[in-house]
Amino acid sequence: MTPYEKLKTLEGWQGYLKADITVKQLEAFANEMTDNEAAEQLEKARRTLFKTINEQEQKRA
Repeated sequence: MTPYEKLKTLEGWQGYLKADITVKQLEAFANEMTDNEAAEQLEKARRTLFKTINEQEQKRA
């Protein structure tokens, strides 16, 4: 279950949204990519982050 799916199980969940976020906007954002696409994007960002950290550590050594 995604965090968005969990949020939708709460009674009156719309009341937890920020004032400038609508249910329609949130739904559109949630449907922009599949769970697998989001996981791939996250993994790519992690690899980039750790590569950068590793390169900085190598320069210091």
